[in-house]
Amino acid sequence: MSDLAAPGEDRRSIPSSPVSGQTEDVNWQAIESNSDFRELIREKRNFIIPATIFFLVYYFGFLILVGYFPDVVDVNVIGNINIAYLFALSQFIMAWIVMALYVRRAGTFDRLAHNILTRVKGEKK
Repeated sequence: MSDLAAPGEDRRSIPSSPVSGQTEDVNWQAIESNSDFRELIREKRNFIIPATIFFLVYYFGFLILVGYFPDVVDVNVIGNINIAYLFALSQFIMAWIVMALYVRRAGTFDRLAHNILTRVKGEKK
């Protein structure tokens, strides 16, 4: 990779090390057009958007049930514990499940990001 940016290229100096204060030119357009970068964005989008939609539907589903169908969620299951309490508590469990799925999937994100960094740093030499 050349030290001079071609006309129209988006190059900005970023610190290569917060300690040393040295800067490197990064060709952001080249990174953006890289297939690994596009795959990273696609993988993140394919997980984050459905997970967010699922959790919002789950969360607001509880509020809709309690607001519009109070008789359904007022049914006692164990002693004085009703469906509404169980559903509310299940949201904490569901948040942990979504978090665990994200942590597992983050390995893929990290691998793709590492590939991008390796390629960018390799081109600098």
